[in-house]
Amino acid sequence: DIPVTLSAKAMQTYKEVEDDFITRLGDDVLVADNAAVAGIKCRQIANGAVYTGEDFTVIHDEKIDALKDLLDELAGKPVLVLYEFRHDQTRLSAAFPDSTTLGSGTSTKNLESIVARFNSGGIPILLGHPASMGHGLNLQGACHHVIWFGITWNLEHYDQTIARVYRQGQKAEHVFIYHLIATGTLDEKVAKVLKQKDKVQQDLLNALGARGVLG
Repeated sequence: DIPVTLSAKAMQTYKEVEDDFITRLGDDVLVADNAAVAGIKCRQIANGAVYTGEDFTVIHDEKIDALKDLLDELAGKPVLVLYEFRHDQTRLSAAFPDSTTLGSGTSTKNLESIVARFNSGGIPILLGHPASMGHGLNLQGACHHVIWFGITWNLEHYDQTIARVYRQGQKAEHVFIYHLIATGTLDEKVAKVLKQKDKVQQDLLNALGARGVLG
């Protein structure tokens, strides 16, 4: 986990939505109709932007700055960066013009080309959404660093996305998984819940294995 400290102004916006379900963004007023919607808006704000109708408003760039610092540390090693919201992808593509996005709208021909280039080290930053990358992709050729810009609640999406890199054929001794966590936000809870789900799932598998249920 890489903690990301938001500015006082960004945290004020976040807390207003979390506590009161409403905040002002310039000339716009952001209203969450219920706790579920407020939770989604809070997670967007934690990443740096929030939808106001069909468009979005940028709240901060702290996560993007943290990602830049991490990429500098990795010194050009190919990375898989996972985003949660469409505006995340828009902002990431603008911040990292040498990145390539692998999304649900990618044609089969382009997908094969992107995967081949990424596995050969020709793409330094591959952006993807976990719902579009869960199965059938082999991305272990040159990459052993996976970065969650926006972490998902979905344990299956989380595990299956990592399994695109942490799989047979991976030549690196270790695969590194990074979570960019906005301190004091729902990011912390999502990461905690994921770890608890994983522990419960692993305990179940261990128990089934001990009883001889699993081969």
